[in-house]
Amino acid sequence: MGKLFDIDVEAVHEALHQGRPVRERGPYGVLVGDEGLDFRPVVIADPVPSGRQVLYAAGVREVVEHILFFMEQNGMLQEVGLDQTVDLRAAGAERFLVFRSDRSFRLELDERVLEWGAARISGMTLKKLAGVDLFTHTARQEKRGDKDLEIDDTELVDLTGAGVERFYTKLREITVKVNTRPHTVNTKTLTFEEVVKLYDVNAALSETRIYTVTYKRGPVENPQGTLVEGGRVHVQNGMLFNVTFTDKS
Repeated sequence: MGKLFDIDVEAVHEALHQGRPVRERGPYGVLVGDEGLDFRPVVIADPVPSGRQVLYAAGVREVVEHILFFMEQNGMLQEVGLDQTVDLRAAGAERFLVFRSDRSFRLELDERVLEWGAARISGMTLKKLAGVDLFTHTARQEKRGDKDLEIDDTELVDLTGAGVERFYTKLREITVKVNTRPHTVNTKTLTFEEVVKLYDVNAALSETRIYTVTYKRGPVENPQGTLVEGGRVHVQNGMLFNVTFTDKS
């Protein structure tokens, strides 16, 4: 993360990441995010601001129509009332979330119970809250008595129904075959270089060592074709790759 605040502002996240105490005097720089966990820098003068002060500093004027959460370092969320205070000098007091809502919704994620300020939540946001690798993991919704559902990054799940929605994250596992040999990969795309490495872990690209990669049974984005050097394709279970090698030395 680059420099977000002026030199006279105590960036709380920098102090925490550097392992040093947050200074006693302000102003203080904190991060305020939205329901997509997109954060922006906000400066607060008071070391122990109220929820109302944090909302005002974030540019929110209709404070009674918003909910504020303090986001702990482990991803847990604590609602902060308008007149409730938070000590910015305390360990972990670096991030807040603001929602335009009059109530919160309870959900369970990776066996942790969380309060959320919006009626819907996306797969990408669930992964961010869980603190997992965004590219190699998937978010899933538990369906008792039925098959659990994988939630796409941009898919939104409704939290307004009866009961608590339960979610979990897991390492993505996609099985592809390279020259008939099965390989399990954890990302939704593969590059030319990654496919060649699956074919031969010691493969070294050069002007004299030429590799050709073709594929079929791919997803709708790229059902079949030739993968060129520097290129990337989407993958799915059962996708077939064929790699051939030519030595022109």
